[in-house]
Amino acid sequence: MSHPIAEYRVDTPRLALSVRDHAGAEPALLALHGLASNARWWDLVADHLAPAHRVIAVDLPGHGKSDRPESGYDFDTVSRDLEALLTALRQPEPIVVVGHSWGATAALAFAAAFPALTLGVVCVDGGAGDLKAYFGPSWEMAEQTMRPPALRGITPAMLRAWMNSSPLRDGSDPDTAAEILGGNFEDDGSGKGTLRPRLSLEHHMEIAHHLFDANGYELMAQVQCPMLFIPAGHPDHEDTPKVRSIAHAQEVVGDRARFEWIDGVHDLPVQRPVEVAAAVAAFVEELTAQPRSTSQK
Repeated sequence: MSHPIAEYRVDTPRLALSVRDHAGAEPALLALHGLASNARWWDLVADHLAPAHRVIAVDLPGHGKSDRPESGYDFDTVSRDLEALLTALRQPEPIVVVGHSWGATAALAFAAAFPALTLGVVCVDGGAGDLKAYFGPSWEMAEQTMRPPALRGITPAMLRAWMNSSPLRDGSDPDTAAEILGGNFEDDGSGKGTLRPRLSLEHHMEIAHHLFDANGYELMAQVQCPMLFIPAGHPDHEDTPKVRSIAHAQEVVGDRARFEWIDGVHDLPVQRPVEVAAAVAAFVEELTAQPRSTSQK
């Protein structure tokens, strides 16, 4: 890495949040990971964005090295946590919020709640859609499908072995990808060197429920700033839920957003970091080349 990275915890009124701060210039990017993930998911993308831009990658509540409160995993509360984080960091200028998966919906929610703090929003394979189209019309139907697999008892060697055949290794190498994935886990206390997810099952399902209930179209309609959506895959004129979701999102936001498909799996920040970084950098360059609207001030 050609830029300094500082890792530290920031106290906010509700909890302490852990940050990986990739040093760089303004405008800064606030990078939000997906469900059951961690701030390191943005390391490879940040390699290509810093030092031109500061990248503030945060372990969201309950994840990584951040605190694990008993409640408060809804989008309104998480948005206030992020606003408190920026206040504590004394972030001098509005930021670009970049989110992946669940983090993409969190980015939209933050931008809707705090327009004066948000220069733009980037949603990487998330945010654009309604999960009811994927998992069924009711939470009772979706709950089982959205429940994570039982991963307790795995080892670092198993994580490394998974990366040998995983597409996630495409953006770096199996060792680096395994190290990034390892940030999702912690020692399980058994004394056997085995791991468990850092995010508890209870909190995982609470977040999944909030995500299921969220309506991405309503959120993006509330966002005042420009948006970039980066779905994974290729449209190919196929009639899939994702293609339909993106088409409807285009109808909702009109010329306030653009859409750039990247061929890959869901975890684009790890698999396709060069392409994701290039799309984000071009979007930020466009943002800084135009005056900010008075509605965002």
